[in-house]
Amino acid sequence: MKHLIHNKTYILKCLLWMVTMMAIYQANGQVLDSENRLAVVLSDGTQVVLYGKATSLSDEKTKDYYYLPVNPRLSFRPDGTPEFLFTKFITEAREENGGVSGALLHFLMQWGLTPEQEAELKGKLTNEHQGARLLGPVDVEADGADSFKIISATVNESNAGFTESLITSGNASVIPGAKMAVASRLDKYGAQLLASTFEKSKSITDLSIELSFGYTLRYPAARGRAVIHWDKLHTQLQKDSAEYNKEIKYGKERTGYFGKFVDAVFGKKEEEHITYNEARSFYEELRNNQIITVDFEEGQDSERVSKVREAFFEYFLSQLTDKESGRKLSKPSEQEKESMPDIKHGTNYKYNVSKIRKSIQSGRKEFNLNYRLAIKKSFAITGNLASWYDGVRDNPKCVSSVNLNDPFFQHRDINFILDLDAKEMFAEEVNYVTVNVRKRRSGGHDFSDRITLDQNHLSTKGVKATLTYARGEDQNPDLYEYMTQWSTRGGQVFPKEGEWKKGEWEGVTLIPPVKPLTIELEADLEELKTHGISRVTAQIRYAKFGQEQEKNLHISMAKGEVLSTGKLFLDKEIEGYAYRLIFNHKREGKLVTEWDSKTNDNYIYAVIPDQWITEDEEASGESNKPVLDLKSSALLQAKDAGQKLLEQAKAKVLSKFDNLIGK
Repeated sequence: MKHLIHNKTYILKCLLWMVTMMAIYQANGQVLDSENRLAVVLSDGTQVVLYGKATSLSDEKTKDYYYLPVNPRLSFRPDGTPEFLFTKFITEAREENGGVSGALLHFLMQWGLTPEQEAELKGKLTNEHQGARLLGPVDVEADGADSFKIISATVNESNAGFTESLITSGNASVIPGAKMAVASRLDKYGAQLLASTFEKSKSITDLSIELSFGYTLRYPAARGRAVIHWDKLHTQLQKDSAEYNKEIKYGKERTGYFGKFVDAVFGKKEEEHITYNEARSFYEELRNNQIITVDFEEGQDSERVSKVREAFFEYFLSQLTDKESGRKLSKPSEQEKESMPDIKHGTNYKYNVSKIRKSIQSGRKEFNLNYRLAIKKSFAITGNLASWYDGVRDNPKCVSSVNLNDPFFQHRDINFILDLDAKEMFAEEVNYVTVNVRKRRSGGHDFSDRITLDQNHLSTKGVKATLTYARGEDQNPDLYEYMTQWSTRGGQVFPKEGEWKKGEWEGVTLIPPVKPLTIELEADLEELKTHGISRVTAQIRYAKFGQEQEKNLHISMAKGEVLSTGKLFLDKEIEGYAYRLIFNHKREGKLVTEWDSKTNDNYIYAVIPDQWITEDEEASGESNKPVLDLKSSALLQAKDAGQKLLEQAKAKVLSKFDNLIGK
């Protein structure tokens, strides 16, 4: 009888897992088949990689395809002008006598097929691949916090010898045609070096752009089973913890992939980094020790089994680590290139302690590999400025040299360039930004003017606004001054009283006082259902213009949601927010946790506090099954907080967390 119950439970888990995966497919909108891949070369040499749309519960190959990000290039204004600026400047005076020299580099770029390329690709699919159809680009996401990289020895933020300033969009755009920006000011040596690589005799310039993306592929099923014995690993770690502490006490430092894992678990170091090869070696050691077992039936297609094995390894890696960005780029190993053919650079990871502890606490995990797996894959595209520059080198709107002592500069252009983050926020948060400018003249009659950038300005004139100042007989060497004021949704204006700042003749980048932050709330629906929770809410408090704001995210059992997202706009200098969880219990009402804070972390996992849980054999009929302890002081306190929720709605929270309030 117990065997029968166990089998039913196992089958139920498998069905639940399959339904969950199908829900994920539907939520993503696109389900891509890893075994249905095409590579098409266009007439201009562009190679396009496509994946077929997967069919539900079938291995049949469709003829509907999506293409991966491709063709990084300069963007153009509506009048056809390339959005590229390279200006070398110099003064008559030497630097030691107050002169300046150098260069400005500013350009906007995008990715995706042009209309001509898309038409050609559709024709090739129809004629050369039995009537295949192009459905559009693959749904991708930015792969890591630094998915937009500049690869250059000259234009480099860490290279203080050549680059005086560098601003980028920060993240790769996930929408084809959306613009990304790079702006840099170079000193005289950096200007000369970069200009020399722009010459026609050079095959490549010293500036490349790499965009990193993540996308999801469905891997084939194979008759087999995989088990991760997190409980065995936890037992072994606890058994050896005394020895680990002894090694630390006597100054012995552990090395290698296993030592790094131990340090991550016990928090001996702030961060632990591993390479792809170290991750593979650690995985194989766990398999040799039977902590991980992956078994398949004999007589199956070996290539399919290999794909499923690799997909399961990537799943295991995602349960322990986060992909690391900003580390030194290296060449991928042979094993990496075999696993990820599109990879350009070696991958580094860092252990995520919260993921590790959550995995270890989950105990034994079993996976039925008879069902398909959905795995996140990485993909990168690279563009070099050489080919882009060739198309603009003879365009005076894009490339020029100026002498700042030339009489022409008795009329000076004052340029204000909108930061790309601000441009993206205009549709959601920002109404406009007004810039007031003044220039004190030595002979009196000071110059003053203002300009406003709004959605109409962006649509017709782009991200740059220009005011012209007539120098005349002015002998005042001081720079102009400017003051900004931002208007946001709800009629708020910030700052109320502006502050005058010194400007630069080369231009000013306008950066908004708030920044967007997308929060993700996730929950285990099975856990909530077990404890009678019908709904969980994350109540979030954050600072905007120095005032406390609130936003709520919900996950409902009735809707079958596992993930809820919402966007905040918080003060730019603030790195976090406060939050608490509100659980709606079917009988006990609202149960409210204490306020907590997060810094540089946009992910909230709705876990029921351990203090609310007990093990009740009589109530459950099973040994050691966790249930809500309705008599515990912690839960009674949470219930009381739920009853007072409306009274507390106006209470200030952020004052409890110094790091969340601007000083």
